[in-house]
Amino acid sequence: MTRKRSRQAFAGFIISLSLFVVASASAAGRTYYFSDCQPGAAATCAPGKDSNPGTSEKSPKQTLASVNINALPAGSKLLLARGGVWLQPMVLLDNPHVTAEEPLVIDAYGSGELPWLQAPDIKASVFLLGTYNNTSYDGGYTFRNLKIDGRGSSQWGFFLSHNLHHVTIENTEITGFHIGIHTQARAPRGVNNVLIRNNTISRNHGMGILGQMSDSVIEGNLFEGNNFSGSGFDHAIYLSGNDAGGRNNVVRNNIFRQNSVVKGVCSGGNVTMHGQMDGMLIEGNTIEQKAASMGCWGFSITTGYTSGEWFRNFVVRNNTVINLGGCAFCINSSPGIVVENNRVFNDQSAYHVAVRIGGKPGAGDEPDRDAVVRNNIACFPKGDSRQSVALIESPGAKVTGNVAYTGAAATTGACAR
Repeated sequence: MTRKRSRQAFAGFIISLSLFVVASASAAGRTYYFSDCQPGAAATCAPGKDSNPGTSEKSPKQTLASVNINALPAGSKLLLARGGVWLQPMVLLDNPHVTAEEPLVIDAYGSGELPWLQAPDIKASVFLLGTYNNTSYDGGYTFRNLKIDGRGSSQWGFFLSHNLHHVTIENTEITGFHIGIHTQARAPRGVNNVLIRNNTISRNHGMGILGQMSDSVIEGNLFEGNNFSGSGFDHAIYLSGNDAGGRNNVVRNNIFRQNSVVKGVCSGGNVTMHGQMDGMLIEGNTIEQKAASMGCWGFSITTGYTSGEWFRNFVVRNNTVINLGGCAFCINSSPGIVVENNRVFNDQSAYHVAVRIGGKPGAGDEPDRDAVVRNNIACFPKGDSRQSVALIESPGAKVTGNVAYTGAAATTGACAR
């Protein structure tokens, strides 16, 4: 090759590289800053303006509505000022550009209290991820370090609608709704790869979480004071399964405290699962009540529909349940379920079974069989004769190493709290 041709080839390479860099830069994620100072904001709060460029903390925009969120490129960030307060209308998220690797992130910046999104009188949800009956399978959304507040008059904080993937909700407070997080999985793909982590989900007058999802994790959250009515139809968590969801999920290291309580007594649900579910690990959680009536169940993995139900490949281990009603672990239609190394405390003088498996199956329900129930302990300081560690009706079950302690032994040693 001649020197002239070499120079021409090199020049062509430089031009191509420049065009690539420009194209990459134009497609790169964008970052916008927002600040608003509605009543309740920190004294140091300084409101932005929607006419500002919003590209730095010094010139923030005011509202999320000032940006076309669903046209943003993958990897974009919307950052809200700590100490700020917004009156937040519904936000529809249906962005075709975001990905699991480069999600759209809504997060906080600065120091102080979490950005507080006050959202009264929302008839659907504050963050609506996909329109109703959508089949577009978008995904890649992260919500972090926020306070989402329905002010006691809104329906849902988040609605994960029908076909969606890779949603993370973490380090966020969700309060004041009928349901904090609502997710509905439908054909063809369902709702998958949801991570709900390290949140406080409290004082929602119906439920903390309701719905179906697959390949998802709920971990490290505090669920407190949900279900004001104490209804047996509302729960801190209510998960279900259908053809599009309810597969391969984890509920781990959460605390459930004083949910479904009326006048100091729990009368409704805590963690409930119905439907057709396959693959579930329930591990390291704690359910706490001060007092409970019979209808206050702990982990309820039970049939509740008129159609056939089953709970396959379930493992329930290393959980702690304190002062529940009729049963701490209430289970049926769960072939081969493993229930192990759980601790149950009950200071009340009333009927209680720590692990209860069995019951007559309904039409289409899968019968119980081959349960493994081992090394669970129950601590009953009142020593009520109606209390027991296990009542198992599961043909072929292996029931070993389960111990009930009463009297002084129920407060020391293996029963020390």
